[in-house]
Amino acid sequence: MKLLLLADSESERLEITEMLKNIDYIRLSGDSIDEEKTMESLDRSAVDILLMGSGTTGERYVFAEKVSHQFPLTNIIMIEEVLLEETMHNALFSGAKDVLIKPVDAEKLMNAIYRIHQLQEHIVVAKSDTPQKKIRKKELGQVYTVFSTKGGVGKTFVSINLAASLAKNSEKRVVLVDLDLDFGNAALALNLYPKFTIMDVIDNIRHMDSDMIESYLIPHESGIKVLPANLQPNMNDFINADHIHVVLEALRESFDYVVVDMPGRFVETIMPALALADQLLVITTPELSSVRNIKALLATLKDLNFPQSKIRIVLNKEDSKGEIKKNDVETTLNKKVDATIELDYRRVLSSLNRGVPLVHEYPKNTLSKNFEKMCVTFSQEDLMKA
Repeated sequence: MKLLLLADSESERLEITEMLKNIDYIRLSGDSIDEEKTMESLDRSAVDILLMGSGTTGERYVFAEKVSHQFPLTNIIMIEEVLLEETMHNALFSGAKDVLIKPVDAEKLMNAIYRIHQLQEHIVVAKSDTPQKKIRKKELGQVYTVFSTKGGVGKTFVSINLAASLAKNSEKRVVLVDLDLDFGNAALALNLYPKFTIMDVIDNIRHMDSDMIESYLIPHESGIKVLPANLQPNMNDFINADHIHVVLEALRESFDYVVVDMPGRFVETIMPALALADQLLVITTPELSSVRNIKALLATLKDLNFPQSKIRIVLNKEDSKGEIKKNDVETTLNKKVDATIELDYRRVLSSLNRGVPLVHEYPKNTLSKNFEKMCVTFSQEDLMKA
């Protein structure tokens, strides 16, 4: 890999140059402490990595942004004096793929370079596969956004099994997107161990399209594909609403259904999942606190001018022996319940522990039939809208 060094000082330039000599898969194509000379080097020949200091007072963020726009295939690794939230923001928003702290540690530098090498190889493979990809769909896929501001209502359980039930139609392609960026566990509930997460997609957002994004997805035996949330929640600060919009639009181009598992609160970052929703599945349970919470949620959605015709109330854990019935929920919310999922703790826990969607673990179970009915109902409503 060709690397170009822009150091903050002459001593730093000499130190890092010496360090790079010990990395056998790196060819140093130039080193300097001058921005103008660095730009000339970039103009002369393509460079895989620009390793650069942020400057004594952070004055080089503008230069980094200029490089990332003019040379999008050059990956920037930024060297910072100290690791602060502000410096991380500045570095990543200026186009850096990774951040190192002074004094530069040789092992951490090698790890950062190797990670970029892996991502570049992934992009090459994804692009080489493009001619064999399927023919573009004429219509965009349907987005089913699963949401609730009350914890413990089974939001992820509903998302997983809705996606798996939709995927039972072999002609339909289904992707599950975990947008619970802080506490998302959709991959864990499916017994998947992610090689890539949504952060890897964001890292290459400038090159992203419907073909490339699919190479980051994890296939599951149920037939669905999964885009997991981050393994490190502290990286979520560098994901914004524009990123999420690009991701969802790319997925809509190649999948028939995009099922989005949302966090349990309104967050600006993931608002595109609401804006792009063809149907918003609001999950509640037959508990007083849950129904009251959902009533407040519906009021907030109304204040946000969210189309009421897109809202679908899903009553999870319906218990025929419970005190609160479906009719009580409808009366309190002043809105009909569009789908119900019965209570079955034992089978639900079994399916989650085994990492197999309940609709596949127990295909003849009443809950599986609840999901099948839900899919039929919502799919028919989609056809009526079309």
